[in-house]
Amino acid sequence: MSLKVKNKIATALFAHREEAQKWFEKKFTEYSPSFYCSVDVRDSGEKVAPVDCNLFPAGWNNICEVDHESASPIFRAQIEKMAARLGAKVPEKILIVPENHTENRYYLENLHFLKTIFEAANFEIEFGRYSDEDKVYELSSITEKRIVEYPTRREGPILKTTTGFTPDWIVLNNDFSQGYPECLDGVSQPIVPSYQLGWHSRKKSTHFEHYNQLAREFAKVIDLDPWHITIESQAVDHVDFNEGVGIDRVAAVATKMFEKLEADHLAHGVRRKPALFIKNDSGTYGIGIMVVKSVEEITNMNRRTKNKMSVGKNKSVISQVLVQEGVPTRAKTDGHTSEPVVYIMGEELIGGFVRANKDRDDMDNLNSQGMYFKKLCFKDLSDSLATGDDDDLPTLEAVYGIVAKLSAVAAAMELKNQGKHL
Repeated sequence: MSLKVKNKIATALFAHREEAQKWFEKKFTEYSPSFYCSVDVRDSGEKVAPVDCNLFPAGWNNICEVDHESASPIFRAQIEKMAARLGAKVPEKILIVPENHTENRYYLENLHFLKTIFEAANFEIEFGRYSDEDKVYELSSITEKRIVEYPTRREGPILKTTTGFTPDWIVLNNDFSQGYPECLDGVSQPIVPSYQLGWHSRKKSTHFEHYNQLAREFAKVIDLDPWHITIESQAVDHVDFNEGVGIDRVAAVATKMFEKLEADHLAHGVRRKPALFIKNDSGTYGIGIMVVKSVEEITNMNRRTKNKMSVGKNKSVISQVLVQEGVPTRAKTDGHTSEPVVYIMGEELIGGFVRANKDRDDMDNLNSQGMYFKKLCFKDLSDSLATGDDDDLPTLEAVYGIVAKLSAVAAAMELKNQGKHL
């Protein structure tokens, strides 16, 4: 089943590659792409769909070496394109504002590799830390790469570091789960991605509403049953699991979604029973997620689970959740459950990696204890569709890459609807 469906999607893509390319060009003209993003993809064998889209992606250290080398010219070309769209000059100096992690040495490794991509694209880079302190942080990554973060200061509308480094652009690698620093308001330099679309205000449900709309439209373009690339999703607001507020409404939404999925499975010959993810509608890092296979698991939630579902990243309160179709993963890496993660810069696919977890099964959240990463080379991903080289069907990169690009367009729609660019 898995090979058959991926073949079906890949064959549809190659048969309609010109129409698909024109469709994406039109969408990215209408909706300016986010600066960069990463997309978690699930492949159940019956469908391939995104389950998360991060506008401030870490994990650049996990990109395949070949893709890492090809990323720099893509970064350069996309930044030049973005500058033209903004009516701004192409930047020479870029300040990267990271998460305030000092002990997560894997995250620091990510910063090193992100910096090297920019530098190989001929940009001058510094790291800037927003803080009331004047302290310079000299940090060391997991492989002893040196990371230096300098304090940032405002001089009128200009944000610079205390070293005097004055960037032309500011690139954020921080999702601002608990709100963004006020010093970013009124800054005259372009700030990408928009700090106002951090998880303090962004909703996963909005993203998936856009995604499903786009997936249905794109499925018509390539003559594909949209069920294979869509994912049922619905938000429930004003919840407080610890206080028992809104649990009845979450259960009601889950009941209807189970009924819909059971009918869909019957229509598509899927024998497995459906499951649902209940997840924080504003958050990341795999926090605030539970998997349920019956409504009773929601109504009979124990105290430990209620506590887990009440607090997100950095102890932020969870007040809205997304009830989403659980798409299991058929992928295996070294015998362990895994899923692909695809990275995109502007309009272009960069590459990705496989997230595997030795302690989780095919329906679990893999972004949790026990996870590890394997490089997944995506080189010539876009070219394969453009040239129609279908000798290796199914092309997993093409299938996963196109689903990720649909998610990237959905992110671009979020930006436009917020009145933001990049």
